[in-house]
Amino acid sequence: MRIRRSRSVIGMVLFVFCLTGCAWQDQLSAEESFNRALSGLSGVDNFSFRGEAAIRSGENGPFQQSLAFEGNLQHHTDLTLSSRNKGTTIPNDKDKVSADSVYQADGLTVSLKRKEGKWSTLSSGHVEEMWITRLNPLELLEYIGNSEKTVTQELGAARGTKVLRIELSPEAAAHMVYGSLDKQMKTLAERIERKGDPLYSEDPKVRKRLKAVWERDYNEMKSMLSKADTVSVSHVTINKKKQLPTKLTMERTLFFVDEQGKTRTETLLSDVTFTGY
Repeated sequence: MRIRRSRSVIGMVLFVFCLTGCAWQDQLSAEESFNRALSGLSGVDNFSFRGEAAIRSGENGPFQQSLAFEGNLQHHTDLTLSSRNKGTTIPNDKDKVSADSVYQADGLTVSLKRKEGKWSTLSSGHVEEMWITRLNPLELLEYIGNSEKTVTQELGAARGTKVLRIELSPEAAAHMVYGSLDKQMKTLAERIERKGDPLYSEDPKVRKRLKAVWERDYNEMKSMLSKADTVSVSHVTINKKKQLPTKLTMERTLFFVDEQGKTRTETLLSDVTFTGY
C-alpha cells in the first residue's frame, strides 16, 4: 500500500513539474523563444531538412527561377545540400514557371563545412551550386540571430507549437543581400582566373575582356544596392516540447532602380521543414 501511495505521490509531483515547466516555457518572450530554439538547434549533431525556393520579379510577376532542395547535417559541422528531382510548389496555380527556369540538375550536391563560425563551400562554386548555398537555412538562422530585428508571436499556432514572426531591420536585411551577392560576384572573378574552369580562357586577351565585363557589372551592382531598400520577414515554427524549430519560411524583397530609372522589385521566397531530431 505504501509503495502504491509513493508512486502516486511521485506521479503527482512529475505531473505538477510538467505543468510548471510548460507554463514557464509559455512565459518566454517571443525573442527569448527564438534564442532558445536557435541555441537548441546549434546543439543538435545530426538532422535533416527539406526546402523549396523561388525568385519572382515584380510584385505579381511570374516566378523566374525555382529550386527544390534538401540538406543533411552530420557531426555538427558537415552539411550536404542537394537539389531534388521535382519543381517547387511555392508558385500559385496562376503563376507560370517555364521548365528551363527550374533548377533540377540531377545529382547536384554541394558540401559545406562550418569552420570558425562560418560556412564554407568545399566544392567548385559553379552557378547552380552558388544558388543552393544562398538557401542554407542554418546560415540564415545564425544571421538572423546575430542581427537587429523585431520578433513577435503570431496567433493561431497549431497545438504544441509557437510561430514567431521575425523582421530584420532595414540595415540588416540590406547587409544580408549585399553579402550574398558580393560573395557570388567575387567567386565569378576567381573562376575567370582559375585554370580548368569553364569561364577560364587560355587567351589572356579574352580573360582581360571577361574581367572588364565583370568589373563593370560588379560596380553597377554596388551602385544599385547602395540605393536599394530591402525588407526581410521570416516565420519560425517552434515545437514547444522540444524547443526546436520545425519550419522556417522567408520572404525577402529588394526594391531598386534599374538603368532606365524604373523602380523594380525582386522577391526571394523560401520554405524549409526540419526533421530528424
